[in-house]
Amino acid sequence: MAEEPTPSTPEGEDYRERYEQMLGELGRLEEHDQELGGLLKLTLSRVLFAVDKAYPALADAASRIRDKARKQDDHAFEVGRLRDDVEDLARRIREQEAKSEPENPIETSDAAPASHGTHNGTASHVREVLPLLLDRIAFVDSLEGRRARLISTIDDPSDQTLPSILIDRTATLINDMRQAIEKEKSELTRFLEQVTEALADIDQHTQLQSDDLAEQRSARLKLDDNLRRQVDDIDAEVESADDLGGLKLAVRERITRIRQQIQSFQQGEERRQEDIEADNQRLRERLAQLEGQTRILEEQLKQSEAKLFRDNLTGLPNRLAFDHRTRLEIARMRRDGAPLTLAIWDLDHFKDINDQLGHQAGDKTLIIVAKTFNKLIRDVDMIARFGGEEFVMLLPGASGEDALKVVDRIREKLARTKLRSREREISVTASCGLATFAPDEEMETVFSRADDALYQAKEQGRNRCVLAPTEAAGD
Repeated sequence: MAEEPTPSTPEGEDYRERYEQMLGELGRLEEHDQELGGLLKLTLSRVLFAVDKAYPALADAASRIRDKARKQDDHAFEVGRLRDDVEDLARRIREQEAKSEPENPIETSDAAPASHGTHNGTASHVREVLPLLLDRIAFVDSLEGRRARLISTIDDPSDQTLPSILIDRTATLINDMRQAIEKEKSELTRFLEQVTEALADIDQHTQLQSDDLAEQRSARLKLDDNLRRQVDDIDAEVESADDLGGLKLAVRERITRIRQQIQSFQQGEERRQEDIEADNQRLRERLAQLEGQTRILEEQLKQSEAKLFRDNLTGLPNRLAFDHRTRLEIARMRRDGAPLTLAIWDLDHFKDINDQLGHQAGDKTLIIVAKTFNKLIRDVDMIARFGGEEFVMLLPGASGEDALKVVDRIREKLARTKLRSREREISVTASCGLATFAPDEEMETVFSRADDALYQAKEQGRNRCVLAPTEAAGD
């Protein structure tokens, strides 16, 4: 008899692939969580340095918080450990601010206390830095409204909220975002555990089926052997039979034994089939339940990934997406030997647009610039918003000179773009610095060279592109 093939389980292979995908998603969540930790530390650091300058009497307290924050890793940064210190510092700042507030804030005097001017400078610094930090974070939908309201409050020139309160709200919002990511990571981890159990179940099911097939083959071989022996015995009795009556009786007995053996085999097969079907049904129910959970989780992950890798305002890829793509392109460059060029863009005089026409005009400008970039880049290129009015661009397969032609064409198109706001026409120009990767050069070095080239473009009058010199081998 032919042997049955070893049972296959496509469900197992499918879930193994999904398992690997989920692990990748978990890794990206952890990467974003680490970036949030770094941003939170950066927020504290910048604000605490501003506190040093504005409130010399509180410098020691600010320094202690900085030291505690520095000792925590980005991926495990917990603002809760610093909450008591931060709240105490915020309380002391509010006391200082209350003492320095003029009786009539509308009236100003050339003789206003120097400390009040310093506090105004601190408030201005805080209101400038916080929106940049908030803009770099991809918030979940449930927190997006709070982020937008907080930025609106910070950008409102008539708002009188104390800087210390704005700082506290920002830190709380970022920490809430981290908790949302932790919750998502926890849900994903639980699901991965369920998938792991299901895969173990599938493996066990496969082994049981394999064992059943081996047992079935053994039973069939045994039946074949018994049948052959019974037939051989019948042949022998026919040959040695003296009378027909005795032969009939002997043959009838042998046939009865054959029937019993076949019946016993069939009963054993039926029991095995029932056991296999029961096990299959249990596995199908388990996989159906897991399939439903998978669809829900995959949809959630798609939405999360869209948020994690997209800039809130422009819809362009964000810094996290850029970092991920950069690693892939560097690996491809080193494998294939094709050139790779980095470009850093910065909008010229963007602060003037914000200051003179308001942040809505600034946001509108960024959105239109982003659309222009998207229309003019090559299919293989990537453009991402890096933060504020700064954009970064990867040009795979483009040498420095080829990349310079591409970005110059984009720059010229931007310079011809006119926007209208408050019945005024706005001209938009941008400066760009480029650097081509050397084979073994790290991203940080290339970025620094492109940034230096951008600085040269600004120094040379703006609205131009500058290509950094090629990095010499061995530098």
